[in-house]
Amino acid sequence: KSHRALPSVSFFHISEKNDDDERRRRREEAGASVAERESASSLFYSFLFGGKGTACAMTISLTVQPRVQREKWSLYWKESMSTKTDILDPVVLSVDEKKTKVGDVLQMVSSRMSWPPKQELLRLEGFEEPWELCVLNGKECMEDQTLADCGITKENSTVTTVRKVLVAEGWKIKTGGLDDSDTDEDDF
Repeated sequence: KSHRALPSVSFFHISEKNDDDERRRRREEAGASVAERESASSLFYSFLFGGKGTACAMTISLTVQPRVQREKWSLYWKESMSTKTDILDPVVLSVDEKKTKVGDVLQMVSSRMSWPPKQELLRLEGFEEPWELCVLNGKECMEDQTLADCGITKENSTVTTVRKVLVAEGWKIKTGGLDDSDTDEDDF
């Protein structure tokens, strides 16, 4: 990003007294010791860079585009019969790309969306895929990688996450009552 120059400030003096006061103030400012000026600049650089001459952990705004992929899972064939993907509203997270791992981002999105932890999801027989994915520019990012390892930078900071949900297909509960149910397109 380019930096804007601050607008110049001009002073208009109404009387000579104001002129004298202004000159006196400028002399006092110019008389500030070198140590005071160095201390102020050191404080400024500490604030920007996290210490003298060292780069600190800078956070980036990571835009996450969450998706829920609903798989209609056949209990007989033990495979997906159809898939529907729901596109959810983007989530913006403030993260350190050098320290934050992809798994951490997936967990943050999961908690922000109030989803149950992936360890609690019911895995149906035959389903062996991961519950969650993180994709950057069409490539999957592994959960143990840092965001920087995946190529996520301040300029390239939009990822898509996918949460898979299984909907069992082929079950039927018969109790003889009015509340008998089975899988139907309405469930999917």
